Amino acid sequence: MSKKILVIDDDPVATRLIEYVLKQHGYQVITAQNGVEGLKRAQNEEPDLVVLNVMLPGMDGFEICHRLRAGGKTAQLPILILSGRAQPADRATGFKMGADDYLTKPAVPSEIISRIECLLARNAIANYKIIVFLSPREKVGTTTAVVNVAIALSQMGKRVIAVDMCPHEESISQQLGVEPQDSTYLLETPIDTVTSDELESALALHQTGVSVLRIRGASADHQNILPSSIDFLFRKLGEAVDYFLVDLPFQPSVTTRTMLTQCDLAVMASDFTPETLTGVKSIITVLHFLGIPSERMGAVLVDPKGAFAEMELTRMKPYAEASLGITLLGIIPYDIKASVQPDSTLVLISSPNCAMACSVKDLAQQLIVKEQTQKHHTRAGVKRA
Repeated sequence: MSKKILVIDDDPVATRLIEYVLKQHGYQVITAQNGVEGLKRAQNEEPDLVVLNVMLPGMDGFEICHRLRAGGKTAQLPILILSGRAQPADRATGFKMGADDYLTKPAVPSEIISRIECLLARNAIANYKIIVFLSPREKVGTTTAVVNVAIALSQMGKRVIAVDMCPHEESISQQLGVEPQDSTYLLETPIDTVTSDELESALALHQTGVSVLRIRGASADHQNILPSSIDFLFRKLGEAVDYFLVDLPFQPSVTTRTMLTQCDLAVMASDFTPETLTGVKSIITVLHFLGIPSERMGAVLVDPKGAFAEMELTRMKPYAEASLGITLLGIIPYDIKASVQPDSTLVLISSPNCAMACSVKDLAQQLIVKEQTQKHHTRAGVKRA
């Protein structure tokens, strides 16, 4: 059955042209001339994608975009803004309101179709999973957790890319001792011009079998980075990967929002301080606002300073889950013996049998189990519902 596209535009000439182009490529097309009608049709007719103009009577396209994202049934609906407003500020506003892509008029038909196909590709079943790790503050141990979980998964026979997106000093690249190039430029390059050689050279391979992809510049809100480009990069690299583990800074940006809405699981790392736990609750609230259900979230508690005895840690699970409202996937304890070993951050290598290493292995196993229970879910809202 062909995909259904909703076009919301008050210009009858532009609407007829877009409708003709889409039908020529086998799409079903429904149209609306204003925001109220468009929102109603989006709710009632369940399109696969929305093409949205900005300059509309009554309610502009930015407000429509925001309302689509706030709606339960339409929160994950791919949105392509196609507008004559071409200023960088307009593009930035579009993405902040939840658009997945932004094209300026006049756009050639081939470019419109290309962008639509890229957005719809998110609904295709993918073999890889994207797991995002984030925390409300630094020095909680998030990066160390990502690195060691990546190694644990690799030791279990999984193909893993650790995505280094954090700008702070204790990064994935530094902990593993590799120097991948900053691949942010790939996200600012037209997606159809990126070569296989460029993708290959973007990765640095560690001796454990974990590959590292560094996207440092994307932590800022670069105007030239499109959500479709991020999706394209992960899909191309994901052809030979089981897991992407992303160390993601929690800050407002197009890239952050895209990674969160596309990920299969968002893992919040926290220590036991009330301040950090409150910050995690705030992150959970934001994720719910983005349309991410609690089933696609999890938490990891880290004891970076050895403040709790092992017996006390085992009692934390029910309290943490009741407080946060999401599943506690694991607790990583402090291990004084492991901390004095060379390369102590790579605990699965330096002290593979210590309590901390065992807890990381358990966490990796929990991630695999969660993947199996959600194997019919993808980064697209239709299959995640």
